[in-house]
Amino acid sequence: RRHFVQRSRSAGGLWMMAQHDLFALIRQMREVMKQAGEDGAQAPAAFDEKKWKELDIWEDGEKPSLSNLQSMEEARRVYVDDDLLRRFLVARNMNVQKASRMLIDAQGWRIKNAVKVFMAASMDVSSAEYPPVDAEEEVYRALCPHAVIGKCKQHRPIYWEKTGLIRVNKLLQHLTPKKLVKRHVRHMEYLTHLMRKNAAAQVKGIIHKKCGIADEQIVSIIVAMASPDYLKQVVVMDLEGLSYAPDSQGISIFRSCMKIDQNFYPERLGVCFIINAPWLFTGVWAMVRHFLDPKTQQKFRIIGSGYKDELSKAIDADNILECYGGTLKAPGKFTVYGEKEKTEILSAFTKSKKPKSSVVKDEKDNGV
Repeated sequence: RRHFVQRSRSAGGLWMMAQHDLFALIRQMREVMKQAGEDGAQAPAAFDEKKWKELDIWEDGEKPSLSNLQSMEEARRVYVDDDLLRRFLVARNMNVQKASRMLIDAQGWRIKNAVKVFMAASMDVSSAEYPPVDAEEEVYRALCPHAVIGKCKQHRPIYWEKTGLIRVNKLLQHLTPKKLVKRHVRHMEYLTHLMRKNAAAQVKGIIHKKCGIADEQIVSIIVAMASPDYLKQVVVMDLEGLSYAPDSQGISIFRSCMKIDQNFYPERLGVCFIINAPWLFTGVWAMVRHFLDPKTQQKFRIIGSGYKDELSKAIDADNILECYGGTLKAPGKFTVYGEKEKTEILSAFTKSKKPKSSVVKDEKDNGV
């Protein structure tokens, strides 16, 4: 580490690795976690299930039937590292006890909800098939134009969403609130994977080019410790078409997602651009901002139709979608379908979920 700091300083500096106070706090936090049982094969005794029950993401009877030990093994495999400890410390203003309490809760929630299991933790994340296809993908394709594509100038992955066109009441005709929250967790897991992938590529490039270090083992250690600023996401939410009618169900689901992000995925948001915000959104924002802690509130940028200059400050043109003034072609998931096409997609989805005997009966009833 000392060798890297000396080399990186002479090369203009990559990250101030010699933050002895931070490393001391990380060591202290590891000791607290060890005493809490996080080093063993049993679930943390200090986890309060009742406190976080409202954030369960599985419907009754749907959760995979795995033992706590196996589920915990999956949760730990890629989750606990120095970056994670650093993020939880930052989220709790470097208070070791509070950060440890927060991490114990996060680990307990992940284990209880088998997060790594439904994301297919055993799958090679370098595979083109990661993450596995969501069973409800067709519903989101029809009703939620969105995409994870491009990188900002800080090499953070970008999540784009036409939020104003999403009608939660229509989604809930096909999915439950828990499924919508689970979908959000799925995206957070996938985006975390992309953050690590982008950070590793960027930091490795600088290390090889600026510092002349080629040893992969040394490089992997440096990447894990030197890239916290890359390990965040950029979110762009387009409110064009936003409904004027308040949606209590939508606000409730948003609140659950924000609680999950703030408590279990701290320090993952770089900035959120809310564009094409109509005047009525001022009232909505005044209500939902209370779900966010003060630090998170500062990461939101509320912009009207004149958003192009703001986006271009953070994102190069070749990473901005064409519909927002850039040159990046939007993927199929960002397609806005007409009512007829939506109906066809959703009808096919509903049919695919019915038992085969029910489908045959429906076809007979319809004279097919």
